[in-house]
Amino acid sequence: MLKPIVAFFEKKLHNRIVSIFVAYLVAVLPLLGLVFFFFNQSIVLFGKLPSVRGQLENMGTQLMQWVDKVFQLDAETSSKWFSENFMRLLDIPINILQESFQSGTSILANGVLIILITYFLLLYRTAFKNFLLVQMNPDGRNRLKQLLDQLQKLTKRYMIGQGLIILILGTLIGTGLWIIGVPYPFFWGFLAGFLEIIPYVGTTIGGILPFTYMLMVSDTVWQPWAVVGLYVIVQQIEGNFISPNVMGPSIKVNPLFIITGLFLGGILWGISGMILALPVLAVSKEVFRSFDALAPFSYLMEDGLSRKSDIFLDKFDHARHRLLRLFFEKKEEKS
Repeated sequence: MLKPIVAFFEKKLHNRIVSIFVAYLVAVLPLLGLVFFFFNQSIVLFGKLPSVRGQLENMGTQLMQWVDKVFQLDAETSSKWFSENFMRLLDIPINILQESFQSGTSILANGVLIILITYFLLLYRTAFKNFLLVQMNPDGRNRLKQLLDQLQKLTKRYMIGQGLIILILGTLIGTGLWIIGVPYPFFWGFLAGFLEIIPYVGTTIGGILPFTYMLMVSDTVWQPWAVVGLYVIVQQIEGNFISPNVMGPSIKVNPLFIITGLFLGGILWGISGMILALPVLAVSKEVFRSFDALAPFSYLMEDGLSRKSDIFLDKFDHARHRLLRLFFEKKEEKS
């Protein structure tokens, strides 16, 4: 994703190493500064997070009293069940949030490692490209060059698209929170926008944080739930209108593969892997489409798969599109 920025400065400065450092100054350092700002502010705002337990306990007690009255239940039995079971659940999200904020040092350490690896990949990118080209027959090298250019355009569009989505979501959510009366509305709005780069997980956390904060500071019951309603509405707008138009169909991957990618990325590389899951899936989908045997798999990864179920029988019912052909051909060559 940094390659276009580095290439731009390389034309001006005629020095790759200097161009990489300039690209870091322009793109990476401001991003790290924003990440540090969000984590620092979050830690400050949630420094007294356990106090929210008291408010949740009061709300839960009132709810159980209402249930007892409506359904004519035994108040003593209901209260005992509530205190033994429901209140234990409150410790789970509180502990998760506290551990997440306390892991800021680990995240920064991983970020430094990623920056170092990215530096060497940018420095040696021509050598890597030439290495890939010589692995192909001369007739297939133009096809590979076209694929690499296409991947570059895809990652560039992903980067620009994510930036636009962050701005749009930050503005929409911030404005909505300001109307509701949430303190620091645009901080929460743009935090949610940045967390959106982790599909589903980031979006959920982006809504839970201001909801939990409002439970802690609000004197009214409706404000925290208004925050939830706002996030649900904005996410519907984002999923159905903003992302399809800003990101384009080439980057859209169906939820099954996104969830699987998030799970595997989280196991392999933690938070960094979850952030990279969607662009890696989008790039993989484009690569698979360039090979006959893997092309059906790329369509299996596409969004809206339920509406395209017949495409496999209509378009790919041929021997060259079968995955087993890869193994059978190798077996025949050996024999």
